Amino acid sequence: MFPAPLPIDVFISYAAENEKQKDVLRKHLSALKREGKVRTWHTGRVGVGSDREAELAARLDAAHLIVLLVSVDYLAADAQWREMERALGRHNAGRARVIPILLDACDWEGTPFSALAPLPPNRVPVMSWKRESEAWTSVTLAIRAAIADFAHRSAAPTLMDTSEPAHAARTERTLDTSPGAATLPAAGTGGAPPARQRGGSRASTAARALIALLALGPVAAIALFIERFTTAGQPAGAAAADAGPADAGPTARPRIPPPRTVTVGEPEPRPPRRP
Repeated sequence: MFPAPLPIDVFISYAAENEKQKDVLRKHLSALKREGKVRTWHTGRVGVGSDREAELAARLDAAHLIVLLVSVDYLAADAQWREMERALGRHNAGRARVIPILLDACDWEGTPFSALAPLPPNRVPVMSWKRESEAWTSVTLAIRAAIADFAHRSAAPTLMDTSEPAHAARTERTLDTSPGAATLPAAGTGGAPPARQRGGSRASTAARALIALLALGPVAAIALFIERFTTAGQPAGAAAADAGPADAGPTARPRIPPPRTVTVGEPEPRPPRRP
């Protein structure tokens, strides 16, 4: 079934001999009319001086739900037969829904609409019920269910609806494979270099530092050796003089005089006496 907005336009096709049953059906549909769910139209509403056939065709083509009041008189009338054929054409095209309502016993099973499920649901004609009001009530409830189906399909999104809902709006990130995408940011632009570039920069800095240490290591060792060699050959006084005032402080280490050389077995020389 196709979606349709409320109220649903209901076209009642009936024979002139069944006008009474048409009025009873309209009364039973009064609750749906007051709820704003349906609005009915029938041939008795053709305006005075209007083109009857043109208005009937326009109303039939605009209807969403077409009700056929099937009876012996209806099947015998040529005008109603043409209405029935036009209604079935719209039904088969998916533009309307046709619901046959059996009023009295007749040979309807060989008609073009025999494939459609008729009302009442038990296929017992309305006029064959002991209480016709119960039959019309069952018909009205079935029509209400069809109207609810129309409203549900109208509220649900259709396959032809291409509008994107608000909760589906999102920003998608695409992969830029153009040559300019791999260009590094220029200096002063504030762009951070890629993680791989930063790691490579740190590795190159460490390599340069290691090369510098290897290059300066022998030079530093030779300078230390020369400094120690020249310091060991100086006398104590010169060494003390070279020490400068920095060694004269209270925390300076005292200078120990070098030991004198004495040959084993010889007496120790004594200082000369004063006259």
